[in-house]
Amino acid sequence: MPEPKKKRTWIVVVVGILITLFVLGIAVIGTAVFYVRRHVSTQFIAADVAGTEFERTRARFAGQQPLIELRGEHDAVVHRRTAPPHGELQTLHVLAFDAHAEKLIRVSVPFWLIRLMPGKRFKLGDDEGVNFDVEHLHLTVDDLERFGPGLVIDGSNPGGGGRVLVWTE
Repeated sequence: MPEPKKKRTWIVVVVGILITLFVLGIAVIGTAVFYVRRHVSTQFIAADVAGTEFERTRARFAGQQPLIELRGEHDAVVHRRTAPPHGELQTLHVLAFDAHAEKLIRVSVPFWLIRLMPGKRFKLGDDEGVNFDVEHLHLTVDDLERFGPGLVIDGSNPGGGGRVLVWTE
């Protein structure tokens, strides 16, 4: 008679584990959705308003050359900083504008999350028109940490009508 009781105990344990995993999965998905909604914003605005936003943001870095200056889709100039970086990076910010869709995108990503990326390389762009080819630059997280806080990328895509600013704090 003890055999059926052992079998029921195992079934209860397995069902309990499955329910726990399901609840944890829902919690992880909910947290990811909350996180993305909190750190990524998109708004549809006119090009002149976006231009004003870019100028206001770029003014914060007056006199500072970006690490990478994009000049068109496949032309980039890399500037080296002569002074050593000061401070540990906390956040990577992206401000991008797609002129065709009149879409302004703001992204803020904690740097600890960027450090966890596999390969420690990243692509700047999406499938909806805001696309800047920076993969050929082989920009890595280590490069950003060596560069330190400041303006990382400043560029425009004349063919696509887009503009992008990337900076770290």
